[in-house]
Amino acid sequence: MTDEEKSKIRHQVQREAVVREAVINEIKIVKRWEDEWSFLAEKYKHLEEEIAKANVFTKCKEKEEGRGPVTFPKYPVTTAKEIGWLANDSRFRLEKFGQYARPIHSLHKEFEWPIEGCP
Repeated sequence: MTDEEKSKIRHQVQREAVVREAVINEIKIVKRWEDEWSFLAEKYKHLEEEIAKANVFTKCKEKEEGRGPVTFPKYPVTTAKEIGWLANDSRFRLEKFGQYARPIHSLHKEFEWPIEGCP
């Protein structure tokens, strides 16, 4: 055998050793994860069972089926009319409670801060 063939064999053996070590490490990590974190997967299974019992998704689908398709107003002819063309329609408004809705309480009263401390 020439030196090149010996080095190729050596490199192949080294590559196989690296791959073998990586696979062994992955197997160890999977086992360790199952020992430390498998309770999370169990909780999700429990939650899925509760959701299935409650029929949450079927109720949502029934509500969606009761609605008809959304009809959009006619698309504006000019580009100047494109700005805000859906905002005029009450079905597409983002402000559900009006533009000037006020909060029920404020932070300075809740935390008993002086009013000068709030911006």
